[in-house]
Amino acid sequence: MIENPENSRTGNSVLLHLNIKRFRYSGAELDSLQRIKMTLSPGSLTVIVGESGSGKSTLGEVLAGILPRQGADHCLGTINLAGQRIKYTDLESQRINVAGWAKHVGLLPQEAGHYLSRIRETVAEELVFSLENEGMQRDEMRRRIASLSKHLNLDHLLERDPAKLSGGQERLVALAALAISDPSVMVLDEPLAGLDSEATVAVIEMISRLRADGTAMVVLSRTAEPWAENADVLTKLENGQLSEYSAEDHLRDSASARTQRRAIPGHAEVLLDFSGVQLGYAGAARPVLDGLDLQVRAGECVGLAGANGSGKTTVLKAAAKLLRPTAGTLAVSVATGMLLQNSSDQLFERTVLREVSFGLPKKGRQRLRVPEVLSRLGLEAFAETHPYELPASARRLVALATVLVREPQILLLDEPTEALDSEGMIRLQEVIDSVLIRGGAVLLSTHDKDFMHSTTHRVHQMPGNPEPTARPS
Repeated sequence: MIENPENSRTGNSVLLHLNIKRFRYSGAELDSLQRIKMTLSPGSLTVIVGESGSGKSTLGEVLAGILPRQGADHCLGTINLAGQRIKYTDLESQRINVAGWAKHVGLLPQEAGHYLSRIRETVAEELVFSLENEGMQRDEMRRRIASLSKHLNLDHLLERDPAKLSGGQERLVALAALAISDPSVMVLDEPLAGLDSEATVAVIEMISRLRADGTAMVVLSRTAEPWAENADVLTKLENGQLSEYSAEDHLRDSASARTQRRAIPGHAEVLLDFSGVQLGYAGAARPVLDGLDLQVRAGECVGLAGANGSGKTTVLKAAAKLLRPTAGTLAVSVATGMLLQNSSDQLFERTVLREVSFGLPKKGRQRLRVPEVLSRLGLEAFAETHPYELPASARRLVALATVLVREPQILLLDEPTEALDSEGMIRLQEVIDSVLIRGGAVLLSTHDKDFMHSTTHRVHQMPGNPEPTARPS
């Protein structure tokens, strides 16, 4: 056990040592974490692979000092960081100054937008929010912004409104906002989710540079890709316990998850037709898309591929009739239903049952479908649970259930695999299959190349440069 670790990135071989014998949320019947031991050294990359609900996010919040909550959760163990030794016992738990702890351990949550303040008008102002709170001189703040934006290729976003960024751009900005505070340990929960290949390269390269400077990185991820070959420590979290997980295990799991591309259907009715469509937003200097031609037929699953900000979500919004074309024609001949990229934007009720039933006629066919939809998505046991008490994968499926219960003939999916575990992926695939079998259609946006390959009949490439690929170093 390390009693007095130094507050230095290079002067000591250990930055943080964690030994949690057990952690249990207040009111829970089972432990969320058991027998967790971690040692983080300067410049190390620790990758923890786990399905949704395995305890990854809980572990991340323990590392960040957010958990356990004083006087509520039950925790037994110790954390050593920056000369402090925090001890948790059955009788007493030391209170952590979360703001002070964050100077040493920074956490980027799975829903990255939650890290942003939401009160700043530009990305540049968002990036310096934490630095202003520390009283940093403006010249130093400008220097940090210039350096970070160059590394992450953020110059074109600095004057943008954070509220108007794409999901991938928002994640990149949130990661930059965390990195600019320069913590000695960074915990990243699904840091590549929703990023295109160019942004993925930028994040991976930034992580490599931070490691070279002595920052210890902890990546919490559903998959070991693309971290497996370069991780100093690669483990798997399952049922709250860590176990060894090798690059070979990852290759085997990835191979078993792949399926063949489905057959293309024959001639069928056009359900969705974009013809010379221009799409944009009020007040913008130029349209997001101009001259879009795209048809989606009955029984067909079409993918939208392209960089973050290329207009994929805009196309989906237009198909859902949430956005009107400014030129061209858009014909939608059947009912549509859209799953948003961020589940939080779609959930607001107190229970799963109330959420899925919201707005449905009390004595209609759709109301009678609620139990069936919950069962199909494996959510029947959570009917009376608050959606935000569920793991991220189940919460994503609840949002999907709110769409499916209305029986749309065109299913619109924005980054549908984000946060889904393996069971959630199976349920998603079953939903897509069922829509296509009954003569509907699916239009989806995703950066998950394996999912795109195995699920879609064809891919519509959005305007922009081909996406590069890279591995972490």
